[in-house]
Order: sequence, then structure tokens, then C-alpha cells
Amino acid sequence: MLCPEVCNFPPPKIMVTHKENMDFMSVKDFLLRNYYFKSLIVTCPDEIKTPSFIQDVVTEDTDYYKLTNCSLTEFVEPTFIECFVKTGKIHCLSVGRNCVIENCVAITPDGHLVLHVLDYTFQTLGLEGTKRPYNYYEVKIDLKTITHYSKVRSGLDKLKLFDLNITWEPNNEDICPSSIAKYFSDRNVNISVHSLKSRSVSPFVNEIPVLKDVDIEEMVEWVGLLAHDVDITPTEQYISMYSQPDSDYALKTGRISILIVKGFITPTVVSQVCEKVAEYVGTREMDNYWASVSVQSDENSLWKWKTGSTRMFQAQDSCCSAFFTNNGHVVYSVGELKYS
Repeated sequence: MLCPEVCNFPPPKIMVTHKENMDFMSVKDFLLRNYYFKSLIVTCPDEIKTPSFIQDVVTEDTDYYKLTNCSLTEFVEPTFIECFVKTGKIHCLSVGRNCVIENCVAITPDGHLVLHVLDYTFQTLGLEGTKRPYNYYEVKIDLKTITHYSKVRSGLDKLKLFDLNITWEPNNEDICPSSIAKYFSDRNVNISVHSLKSRSVSPFVNEIPVLKDVDIEEMVEWVGLLAHDVDITPTEQYISMYSQPDSDYALKTGRISILIVKGFITPTVVSQVCEKVAEYVGTREMDNYWASVSVQSDENSLWKWKTGSTRMFQAQDSCCSAFFTNNGHVVYSVGELKYS
């Protein structure tokens, strides 16, 4: 190489969490620390196809909606607040925006409208905010207790229109979640319905390594390679050839099913999938049996790395995997900041 220094970049900042012997509620709390996910992977060894009661969670009543060219003033309308914010949980996130260089917005399940805006944009809004890294400000508005309504509406009206994904989970089960779509449609806001996209993979394997004697990083990598349909048994010997983790206690089966789900995935869906997977593992009597659920975050969303950290918009790539067993559950999370 003529200029080897061009590749002398510092490594990205990686954040890793590994916890073992967790009960189900601890796993659930860990996974649901955040609100916005774009993919979910369910892995079930010794199965040709993911059990139907697990698949049903991601195929039934999981539609989400996309608002196109929507003004943020729509979310401070008194009718919207009374009918939706105060009577259920809203998950809403701006679409197609890079939070390193663009303004972003989210609505959290507890009813807060959170703006992530550039410094020069913030100065024009006339709203109170908190300084964030890289010349950004965060404006957090509690929709349930808005004060100075005219001032808030005027500030939001100065922002450009947004494309957003949105879902609503009503507190009353007798009310249809699609009511929010009708509301926006009646107000002439362009809204479209979308479904989570899922596909199944059944790769060929000779045996299945187990957590008892395999490093958790190798397990996560192995599941990820299978989900991407990578050939992990090449015939030619290269120095960089991947080899399956060695496991003395491996499950002697070549069957494994992987369900891959993509779309605007809410914490409720993640929670329900985990419950079904944990229940399923409890019915299996095979020694050292495990099944896993992996979720990947939306890269440009509100994010919280750990319990004591601040939830804010960060350009990041994070994946969390939960392995369910009959001897205590394991969680492994890894992520990196894309701009640090």
C-alpha cells in the first residue's frame, strides 16, 4: 500500500452487556428498555418450522400505519390527546431520517412528544429544550399536560412536514387499534396501512451447539449467520473460513427453524413473542435445550443503553439476544455508536 495511514481509523465505540441466570421478568425488562425495533428473529432448534402459536403473535393484529407529510401540530390537537394519548399507548417514530444530520421526532408510550432538532432550528421554535451532543437540542413535551398550548402549537408549526410510522394500543380491548387510522384519514392526513413482513429459514446443520459449553458471542454469531443463510460448511479450506462452535453437549439434531420478522415492531410484540418462546422451552424435555429471540433497534430512534443512562436520539446499531433455557435465561446485547 502506498498510503497505509488511510485505514488508521479508531475502532467504533462498542457497548456490550452479558447477563446469565435471569428470570423471565428480568429478561423482559431488559429487552423492553427501548421502544423502537426494526427486526426480530426467533430461533427454535429441533424444529422444521417455528411453532404456529409463536408465528401468530407477529401475524395477527400487528399492522402499523405510515403518516406521509404530516404536521406535528396534529399531535397536540385536544381531540387527539383525549382520544388516543390518554386512552392507550402510542408508538410513533419519524421515517427515513438520519439523526446525525436531520431533525427527528418520536412519541413514546408514556405520552411524550420528543423532538431532536438542530441548534439553528431550535432557536426558531421558542420552546424549552435540553442540549444534546453534536449541536442538537431535545424538546420534550408531555402531551397529557400541555401548558401554553398556543406557544407549543406555534413552535411545532415552524417545523417541516414529517413521514412517521405509528401504532396505537388502546387500554380498552373492545376498541379497535385502527381507530387512529380513521382519525387521521378524517383529518385528510395521508395514511397507509402496513403489515410486518416475515419469512422462515430452515438451514441444514449437523448438530446444534448449546450454551452449556459455548461462548455466548459465538452462539450469537452462529445464529446470525444461519439467519442470513450463510454457507457455514464450505468445502475449500481458506484461512478465514468460519467454523461452527465446538460443543461437547450439542443437540444431536439437524433441524432448526428461524423466523425473521421486519417492520415497525413494538415492545408489545417483542414481549408477547418472548412469553410464547419461554413457554415453549418449558415444554421441551431435551437436555440443554434452548430457543432465542433477537431484536435489532431502529438506527435513528430514541435509545437507552442501560438503566441509568439517558434515553435520547443516537445514530446507533444495536442488537439484543435473549436465550431461553430451563436452567435460567441469558441475555447478550451489543451495539455501537455510528457517530462518536
